[in-house]
Amino acid sequence: MMSSNAISVIGKLFFEPKAAFESLKENSKPWLPLALIMVSTLALFYWYYATVDFSWLIDHTLSAKPDMKAEEREMVTKMLTKDRMMITTLVGALIGMPVVFALYGLYFMLASKVMGSAISYGKWFGFAVWVSVPTLIGAPLMALQIATGHGQVSLEGLNMLSLNFLIANLPADHAWAGLMNNLSLTTFWTMFLTFVGFRVWTGRSVASCALATALPYVVIYGVWVAKLMFFK
Repeated sequence: MMSSNAISVIGKLFFEPKAAFESLKENSKPWLPLALIMVSTLALFYWYYATVDFSWLIDHTLSAKPDMKAEEREMVTKMLTKDRMMITTLVGALIGMPVVFALYGLYFMLASKVMGSAISYGKWFGFAVWVSVPTLIGAPLMALQIATGHGQVSLEGLNMLSLNFLIANLPADHAWAGLMNNLSLTTFWTMFLTFVGFRVWTGRSVASCALATALPYVVIYGVWVAKLMFFK
């Protein structure tokens, strides 16, 4: 019963986000979307490293650092083994995703308290997971890239929804490539869901909820842009 309700809420997030958050305010248990996000991520990265042309991947990775000296390139090549990169990526995802959700949950709780709302941290942790559901849209697209890439798809090339893939098409050694690869359609979708959910849960004004939603993104990407512009 719980899983069927969770599946129903996942559907509503795409078509009726306000109704979805109204139901989540009473029961925000995030275990199904959390499992779907983590399992799909781990499975896709395992498949990626199991099938990628690793020599090509190393050459592509090092192409982003054309000024690297020959001895440094040799040392990095020896360090970056397929097994080591796979384990690092999988462990990073396994630990990193819950940590990110936990930090966002803490931020949402503190922001809501400032706005006079007394919703518990546990519910805000669930909220952080639920607003990330759009990332699941990228999973089948990543699978398509892996299946059709003949082993020569870069890690950044897996995300077909990134602004770099869709619009900018910057090479790996371009200073702005990392930012453009990080920003994707799901980033903006998550921001929209966060705004809708925050307003439903707190009942505060449009301006207050928009500010609370945008602040983490403004700080994170603002610092990134400032670094690119002034600290090259």
